[in-house]
Amino acid sequence: MIALVAFAWPTYARLIRAEILTVKQRDYVMAARAIGATDFRIITRHILPNAIFPTLVYAWLDIGSYVLSFAALSFLGLGAEVGYADWGQMISFARNWIPSLATYWHIVVYPGAAILLFVMAWNLIGDAFRDIVDPRLSGSR
Repeated sequence: MIALVAFAWPTYARLIRAEILTVKQRDYVMAARAIGATDFRIITRHILPNAIFPTLVYAWLDIGSYVLSFAALSFLGLGAEVGYADWGQMISFARNWIPSLATYWHIVVYPGAAILLFVMAWNLIGDAFRDIVDPRLSGSR
């Protein structure tokens, strides 16, 4: 799990850097610079508030993939310790019941459905969040 987090941050760093480079070339930043605003004020009032939202939306949409990755690691035995409630671990324990899966179908279906619904809910909420904060979409409503 630490490896997933350790290797995920460069994506966010590149995204925030690209957004900052884009936002600092916009007209309202040039206008603030022209009227004599300090660099600190331009960064805190204009650049960061407008550059952070795409990164937050990407992070929000990326939560689903992290949940799937953690469940996969737990399924393989590399996640949480045995005894902790974990969806991947629940599905892994259900492998012992595969010969009688017709009787004990719920052992696999309920954890799998929980993962599916959780990931789908996060993606839908992330999509709605993107619709709310993206200024380019406000003209199309």
